[in-house]
Amino acid sequence: MSGRSSHNPSQSPHVALVLVAKQAIAGHVKTRLAADGLSLQTAAAVHEVFLHHMRDLCESLAALPCGIDLMLLFDPPNNIDAWKNWKPWLKIPQSRGHLGCRLESAWQTLSRAPLAGAIFIGADVPELTADHIIWARDQLREFRHAMIPAHDGGYVLIGIPAGGVSLFQDIAWGTPQVAAQTRWNAAQSESVLSELPPLHDVDTREDLTALQHRLAGAADERGGNLRQRLIETLKSAT
Repeated sequence: MSGRSSHNPSQSPHVALVLVAKQAIAGHVKTRLAADGLSLQTAAAVHEVFLHHMRDLCESLAALPCGIDLMLLFDPPNNIDAWKNWKPWLKIPQSRGHLGCRLESAWQTLSRAPLAGAIFIGADVPELTADHIIWARDQLREFRHAMIPAHDGGYVLIGIPAGGVSLFQDIAWGTPQVAAQTRWNAAQSESVLSELPPLHDVDTREDLTALQHRLAGAADERGGNLRQRLIETLKSAT
């Protein structure tokens, strides 16, 4: 992926980049990591590392003339003060219900804005890059949906173009069928769904260990910085 586009961002509608984020509260985030041997506090600290890693990526993109507007879909919804230092971000509280309900509610809000669409990402996909996001932006500007699946059967990025069907209905959230059911929804609604090869998200200790092994061979500064932060976080827990 080159990340290049034939569009002139200054002349094209902007796209919302929506980071779906939970506050790093022990016992409320990355509980499967804790179930695999980490303490609840360490699991929350790992989540915090991923959250700021993704924040850095998004803010670096928004600083460029690439037509990206930053939105933070935050949880818990009654604690906006926890995000007061996230200055460039438009903050939207997550609604109640399962993930599909929360995404649908956010999309209904964003779909009323003069945008080319919205890209939804989570914080626990540390190998997501700027090129992935620019690719998704370009799909939305061509009135295509965009998806990057996860290796576990879910997805790590979903993009909905302006006027597009949300694809969030009738999904068995939290199961390996999420990406397949999303493809089915796209086909049933006659929506064009563009995809890239799957990426890894980090839910379990095995996922975290595998990520650390991949980062050990990373040549880029961003990957090296993440690896060092994880080493320091996990070391402080011992």
